[in-house]
Amino acid sequence: PQILKEDAIGKDDDETKLVNLPESVYPVRRAENAFILLGRVGEFRTYYEQNRFGEMAIGQSGESRSALSSLTGDDVSLGTDKLFFVKSLPHLLSSVVGFAAVEAALEIGTFNEDDVENNSSRNVDPKATGGGNNSGGGGAGGAESTTAHPSTPKDLLSPSNTSSSKYEQTLIKELGQLFQSRSLGASVAELARGSFLMLSFRSALKLVFANSPTRRIDKELLAMDTNIIMCGLKVAQDEQLKATSKFCQEDRYESVRKVGRMISPKQRGVLKEKQPPPGAENEEPGTPSEEVLNFPFGLNESVQAPVLGNAIDDLDPTTSMRKTSSTGGFGGFGGQHDQSYTFSSSVPQVVRSIHARTIAFAAFAHCQEGLGQSSSQQKGHGIVGYVLDCVEECISCSAVAMKDGYSDIDELTVQQAVQITANITALQASLPRLFGTIMRGLCHIGMVREETSTDAFAYADKTLSGADKSCDTEVGSTLSLVYEICRNKLDVLIDFSLENFQWVAKSSSDIPNAYAESLIEYMRSTFAYLAPMDEGSRAGLHFSCCGHVAERLVRLLADVSSKGVMDSGRQMGGQSVHGSSGLSPLSKIDAFGLNNLSVDVVEFENFANATGVSQLGECFNELSTICTAMLDRDLPALLQIENVSARRKKYPFLSLEKVGNILEKYVGTGGMAMGAMGPMGDRLKSDRKNHNLKILMLKKNEIPLLIKLCRMQQQSA
Repeated sequence: PQILKEDAIGKDDDETKLVNLPESVYPVRRAENAFILLGRVGEFRTYYEQNRFGEMAIGQSGESRSALSSLTGDDVSLGTDKLFFVKSLPHLLSSVVGFAAVEAALEIGTFNEDDVENNSSRNVDPKATGGGNNSGGGGAGGAESTTAHPSTPKDLLSPSNTSSSKYEQTLIKELGQLFQSRSLGASVAELARGSFLMLSFRSALKLVFANSPTRRIDKELLAMDTNIIMCGLKVAQDEQLKATSKFCQEDRYESVRKVGRMISPKQRGVLKEKQPPPGAENEEPGTPSEEVLNFPFGLNESVQAPVLGNAIDDLDPTTSMRKTSSTGGFGGFGGQHDQSYTFSSSVPQVVRSIHARTIAFAAFAHCQEGLGQSSSQQKGHGIVGYVLDCVEECISCSAVAMKDGYSDIDELTVQQAVQITANITALQASLPRLFGTIMRGLCHIGMVREETSTDAFAYADKTLSGADKSCDTEVGSTLSLVYEICRNKLDVLIDFSLENFQWVAKSSSDIPNAYAESLIEYMRSTFAYLAPMDEGSRAGLHFSCCGHVAERLVRLLADVSSKGVMDSGRQMGGQSVHGSSGLSPLSKIDAFGLNNLSVDVVEFENFANATGVSQLGECFNELSTICTAMLDRDLPALLQIENVSARRKKYPFLSLEKVGNILEKYVGTGGMAMGAMGPMGDRLKSDRKNHNLKILMLKKNEIPLLIKLCRMQQQSA
C-alpha cells in the first residue's frame, strides 16, 4: 500500500501528530490541577464526563441516540450505504481510535515510579488507582500535579476510568451494529474494504490503548452477525448476475476473431522444426499452462473447428474466399489470421468478473474470520468453503444470465442463439483452470491450512462438479432454444410455400420444386452459423432440422386429411389430427405429384450427405421409402395378402396405414393403368430425368381395392 512507502504523502505529518498526542491533552491536565487546588475536582470530573461521554439524538424523529454521532458531530443514520463505506466508516473508525488514544494519553502521567513504589509498600494495586504503564510518556503536567499534591489520592487525578471504559465499549459496539445494518446494501468490494478496516481498527486499538479493559472484549463487541458471510454471498451472486446481463446486452454475438501474423510455408516449416515435442513445455506434472492476455483460463484454446464450405466453395475450392490455414491461406500464406474463437466478446469479461469478484469475496471472508467469524457450517474445510460456494454460485448465475441475455425470443436469430450456446460452453471449458487458479491463491494467502487441505480440495472438486452441471443444464436449454427457433422458421417456410401447392401435377419434372430449394437454402445458411458449437451439438442440430423437415413432409403426405377425417367419422373432440401446425395434410395427389416429391427427396438426401455429417441423409429414409413404394409398379401385387413376406423384404419399414391414407387421396387415371396388378417381375427402371417414366399409375376403380387390402392387413396386424 502507498501509505507504507517512505515517501508517502502526509506520512511525516501523521507521525508528528502521534508523537505530540500527549501534549495535546495537557490543557485538560492543567484544568484538572486547577480544580484540585480549589478542592472541586468532583465538579470537574462530572463536567468532563458529561461533555466527553455523551450521546446525541439522531434520525428524523430524534428517538434514537448515538454515541458515535456525539463523538464526531455527524448523524450516522444519514447518507447512503455506499457513502457510508467510502467516507463515513473510515472517519468513524479513526475517531474512535483517536478517542482511545486521548484516553490513553490522559492516563499517562497520573503516577510516576515513586508513586508505584509507595503504592506497592501500602499494598495498593496501581491498576486500581487508574494507573498505567509509564513507558516514558509522562509529561510535565502530570509530574507537576503529582509533585505539587503528593497527598492527593491518585484515583482523583483523572476522570473515571470506569466511565471511559464503558463509553469506549459503547462506541465499539455501535460500530459493529452499524456495520451489520449497512452491509445489507453494500457491494462485495465495499464489504471487503469495510471488513479490512474493521480488522485494522482492532489492531490500532491494541496499539494506542493496549491496557484498556475493553481490549479483552473487542472481538465480542465487534462480533459480526453469523449470517453476514451468507449475506455477502448473496450480494456477490446478485452483482455477478447484473454484471453478466450488462455484458450480454452490449455483446453483438459475433465470434471473436483470432488475430495472427501471416507466415509463408517456408517460415511455417522452420517454426515447426523449432517447436518442442508434445508435453515438453510442461515437463513438471501439475504445472499450469501460461495464461494468454485477454483470454485467461484457457479461453485461447476454444477455437472453431473447420466446417464444410458452402456450395460455391465445394464446386471450385480455388475460388473460395474463406481460406483456412490448412489450405495455405491467401496467396499461399497461412496462419491464424482467418480463424475465430468459439465465443463472443462477453465471455472473457464474464470470466474475469467471476475471478475478480471471488478475490473480493475471499478478502471479505478472510477478514471476517479475523474478526471472530466462525466457520462451523463449513466443517472440515473452514472458511474456504464459503469462497468456493461463491465461485459456484457466480458461475451458475452467469450461465443463467448468458442464456437469458435476449429480450424477446421472436427477435432472436439462429446465429445469436448458437453463439449463446457456444458462449456457455466456452465458460464451462474454462472452469478447471479458474478453480485451479483460485485454489492456488487461497493457499498462498493462508486460507487453506495444512490440516484442512485434503477436505478443502475435495470440496473444490465438488463445487467444480456442481458448476459444470449448472453449465450443462443451461447448454441443454439453449440447444433446445436453437432447435425451437429453427423449427419455427422451418414451419413458417413450409406453411408459406405449400399453402396453395398443387400436388396433382399431371406432369413430371426432373428438377426439385421451389419449396424444396428454399428449405435447403435455409438449412444451408443455418448450418453455416453452427461453427462456434462443438461437434456433437452441431451434428445434433443437423439431425434435428433435417428430421423435422422429413417429419413434416411425411405428415403432410400420409396423415389423414380434414376431409377424410370428417368422411370417416374419426374426428375426435373437434381437434385436428395433423398436430399444431396450421397447414392441413394434402387432400389430393396423383402419380406425377408423387414422382415430383421423390425428386425433392433425392435433393434433400444429396444436401444432407454433402454437409459432411455422417448418416444425416437417413433422416429422409421414411419419406424416400413411401415415395418409392407408391411409385413401384409392383405395389399392387405386394399389397396382396399372400405377398406379405416379399413386401416386408423389399420395404421392411413401410407402414400400411400411411399407404392406405395416401391411396385415399390418390387421384387415379381414367385410362389404362401401367403395372396395375402386374406381375412381380416387372420392375421399375428408375430414370427420373426422363419424362417417359415407368411409374405406377392406378386407375380410379383399382384404388378402393388396394385401400381395402391395406385396412384388412392393418387390422389383422
